[in-house]
Amino acid sequence: MNGNQKKKTIVHKSAMPFYAAGAVFLLWALITPIYRLAFLLIGAAVSVAAYLAAKKFFPGRVEEYIVEEYTGDEELDKQIKFARELSVRIGAIAKETPDEAIRKDLESIAVSTGRIIEDVVRDSTGRNDAYTFFSYYLPTLDKLLSFYTADVGAGENAQESKTRIRNSLDMVASAFEKQADNMYKNEAMDIKTDIAVMQTMLRSEGLIDKK
Repeated sequence: MNGNQKKKTIVHKSAMPFYAAGAVFLLWALITPIYRLAFLLIGAAVSVAAYLAAKKFFPGRVEEYIVEEYTGDEELDKQIKFARELSVRIGAIAKETPDEAIRKDLESIAVSTGRIIEDVVRDSTGRNDAYTFFSYYLPTLDKLLSFYTADVGAGENAQESKTRIRNSLDMVASAFEKQADNMYKNEAMDIKTDIAVMQTMLRSEGLIDKK
């Protein structure tokens, strides 16, 4: 599970404890004078006991599922959804690729794409930096990979195009990794500032060597 996903949990309660309580109360009503208050109260107590006992044996079913996080910007969220789907497809292509170098390039591209999505969802300040990534680079990569995985025959032009695509994947992987790293430049500046301020305060209080 990556950083732009959340795990949700739903507990589906079993109906068996209710059935058990109802059955016990009905049986009690058939064999006792339930119209008497004492027997009515005893029947209710026995039914509650049956409910609690059945609840231990039939606790219910726990269901966990993943919820994707988005930004709330309708247009950007469409691009993020497309990016996530493309990232999954790139991972699937990588698994089916026998060439180790190409497989590593595709896996790197998928990882970098996920990091960029995570940063955009988490921090709105990075959205402008990722505009070209979402609006041009990913659609172009999708077009290239669609051609690369298609059965285009053994013609010279088709095979030459596939070779060009294969040769470009290393460049794309490096560029995407750099783009992903650039998304953290604001955080890097904040961290640098925080450390500098902390060092100044520690020195002023004589907690570290002033040199």
